[in-house]
Amino acid sequence: RRTLRRLFQPAVRTKDIFKTISLIFTIADLKADDLKKAASMKFKDYEDAVQSACASRIRAEYIITRNIRDFRESKVAAIKPAEFLERI
Repeated sequence: RRTLRRLFQPAVRTKDIFKTISLIFTIADLKADDLKKAASMKFKDYEDAVQSACASRIRAEYIITRNIRDFRESKVAAIKPAEFLERI
């Protein structure tokens, strides 16, 4: 029983975290066009380009990340979590 409990606990915790985050933030969906646009962007990391493309499409105010230097080419400003917390 303990083994099963340990296996399922992370899923329950993730669900709770997601519920809390969705009270504060709008969760953006990913569109095929975001993937296509990201492929043509000049980012070193494709996943960062996908985030930038999606953020741009939904007109996000910020991309919150610990690694802001990877988003220099982004049309949406990237800020660190601590900076975001200071702004709200």
